[in-house]
Amino acid sequence: MLKRKTAIILIAILLAGSLVGGLLFYNVKAIGSYPEEDLLSSLKPVQETLDLIKNEYIEKEIDLNQIIAGAIKGMLQALDDPYTRYMDPQALKREQEDMFFGYFNGLGIIISIKEEQLTVISPIEDTPAYRAGIKAGDKIVEIEGKSTEGIELEEAVNILRGERGTPVTLGIKREGIEEILRFTIIRDIIEVEAVKEDILGEDDHLGYIRITTFNANTEPELKKVLDSFKENKKIEGIILDLRNNPGGLLESAIGVASKFIPEGPVVHIKDRDGIQTSFSSKGNPYPQWPLVVLINEGSASASEIVAGAIQDTGRGILLGQKTFGKGLVQQVFPLLDGSAVVITTSEYYTPKERSINNIGIEPDILVEASTEEEEDRPLNKAIEILEEQLVKTKI
Repeated sequence: MLKRKTAIILIAILLAGSLVGGLLFYNVKAIGSYPEEDLLSSLKPVQETLDLIKNEYIEKEIDLNQIIAGAIKGMLQALDDPYTRYMDPQALKREQEDMFFGYFNGLGIIISIKEEQLTVISPIEDTPAYRAGIKAGDKIVEIEGKSTEGIELEEAVNILRGERGTPVTLGIKREGIEEILRFTIIRDIIEVEAVKEDILGEDDHLGYIRITTFNANTEPELKKVLDSFKENKKIEGIILDLRNNPGGLLESAIGVASKFIPEGPVVHIKDRDGIQTSFSSKGNPYPQWPLVVLINEGSASASEIVAGAIQDTGRGILLGQKTFGKGLVQQVFPLLDGSAVVITTSEYYTPKERSINNIGIEPDILVEASTEEEEDRPLNKAIEILEEQLVKTKI
């Protein structure tokens, strides 16, 4: 019998594209069972190349680990998938901290490679990048005066991350503006407050919830807010703001959706063999308040799961602009040296099995984003819609 090698998945993650956002869940299964003879035969050219570098390259002192990392990156790049990538040990540790602790040193932007360009998925609210005026959809064409053409996502993140108080200058190409815009931004400690709340409406009867990310704190923070709204007998409607939310933990997304959808599927995930895994609502004790969900082009990944579930179940109205369109699942496979490879393994679908990858989710009501001089048009429209609904229910 041929010997077979089996790798073990320790972590599975669906990324919005950057090292901050994403949809994370834990899973363990066997993969990659190949006859050892076939695998070794295929790897012979790699071994030959390593031997040639070691014996023939002009520089005798070389970093073998760096050479191996470069080989892994080359294999992943050959797949021509912007979400499949390599993470060195530092990057893997940083990503885990981002997901579970909710803070990091940097600018406060979520980035990805989109159409072969380094692109801002969304700025994180109340961060240096947000205050500087960086917007979702901005193309980062320069970093410190150097072109980003051909840059890897990991490389870009390593450059943009840095010590608090240090500056970095970005060259931005923005739709509708011909010249390159330049922003010098001072890095800071980015502490992401997952859930924010407010009371809106003429009679203070609308609960406003802003979710900025889906991390380990999001669901418990949301529960506290909804508990307070439930105790406040005046609350009659909810506005859920998912604008510029790049994603987060799968469990968090399911938990958030469950707070609004009492039962039924939240999301389906299909692997390359067409095998489907469905995640359903956990149920909730909250009133079925009238609900409007705010979305835009910076709403991605876990945000799209929540928005898609609410839209498909008819639980609420989506208002704003079309979402980002990130519907591919990436799994993180840790390697023995502490690094990891992130590989696209499957795709997720809404409860009605709609694919949203590279498509996005269209709002039920299209409302263009406000200019800097205007009030928040989408938010004002959401208030107006809920006020009208509540008047009708009282007639």
